[in-house]
Amino acid sequence: MKAIINGNVHEHSLVLSPGAVLIEDGKIVATTTAATEIPDHAEIIDAEGYDVVPGLIDVHLHGLMGHDAMGPGLEDVIRTLPQFGVTAFLGTTLTLPEDETLEGLQAMARVIDNPPAGAQCLGIHLEGPFLSPEKPGMATSEWFAPLTWELFEVLQEAAGGHIRMMTFAPEIGSGLRHLPRLIESGVMPVVGHSEATFEQMTEAVKVGLAHASHTFNAMPPLHHRHPGVLGAVLYYREIVAELVADGVHVHPAVMSILLRVKGLDDVCLVSDASPFAGMPDGEYEWEHKPLFVSQGACRLENGTIAGAHALLDTGVRNLIQLVGLSLNDALVPATAVPAQVLGANKGRLAAGYDADIVMLDSEQRVVSTMVAGEIVYTA
Repeated sequence: MKAIINGNVHEHSLVLSPGAVLIEDGKIVATTTAATEIPDHAEIIDAEGYDVVPGLIDVHLHGLMGHDAMGPGLEDVIRTLPQFGVTAFLGTTLTLPEDETLEGLQAMARVIDNPPAGAQCLGIHLEGPFLSPEKPGMATSEWFAPLTWELFEVLQEAAGGHIRMMTFAPEIGSGLRHLPRLIESGVMPVVGHSEATFEQMTEAVKVGLAHASHTFNAMPPLHHRHPGVLGAVLYYREIVAELVADGVHVHPAVMSILLRVKGLDDVCLVSDASPFAGMPDGEYEWEHKPLFVSQGACRLENGTIAGAHALLDTGVRNLIQLVGLSLNDALVPATAVPAQVLGANKGRLAAGYDADIVMLDSEQRVVSTMVAGEIVYTA
């Protein structure tokens, strides 16, 4: 048994200070303030002066530090993420020609089936090719395709059945009619890169749409007579809204508006980190295009945002520093919400949950990361 003691333990709406977390066989056994509950034989981890929080969960991440999640680089992504407090994630794809997409999915599946030590990859988030050419973002619309069940099956077979989320544009082709079948097969449909009308979104919600990709980005702005995708995301409580809180994708005031309208429990913090997140300023290549890292942003030559340069821990800090949330509140969209979205037994420091735990210093910087009860990173 391990016991993390003397830290400020953040368990959902409570902060136990000083608190302790007892861990055995990769699970949390108890969270307590009573020193008498700590067995004499426990291995002690002293967290005095630190915040002890659930591991961060990122459902929309393309890579980091020069490693692309869409391919064999997923192995290095798994190893590297714990230094940013991320203990679980979905490796996210990018739209490429079909042969390259299949090759990338096959490589991802091999890594997921035989992962190294590090963050747990819970599956694949397929972002493309089922997107709208009107809202491509940095993707190449020539490689887009309407959603058909036949093409999805080809992609899922290449992915070894690991596709868990799929971003698509509901207004393109006959994609809406496949939603019930997707959900039944264990894949969560996600609206994104879309110009769907409010009425089309209403139909999508009726058949199970419950998640929106990087809200505000790659969708039209809110219009008071034509609410569209964004209006539906804000209006329907059924939809959990992803938020990229890097300070580039969304203005802090708009972050605050989203959190006020949706509430903490219906916003899912994501990084949308590019493979060059955390890299020095300079020119790189992604999706066969030059990509420029400068001033904390990743952009194409024409200025289009191309993923984020910040990781999920920066998003949590920005919710505190730019939006004014407490650490406890800022953690909810980055831990409990994505865990609930994925149906994962994670995101809380309570008995029975996976022992994915992060220690933060007074500036919310990662000191130590534990996955399934094992320390995988120490600063």
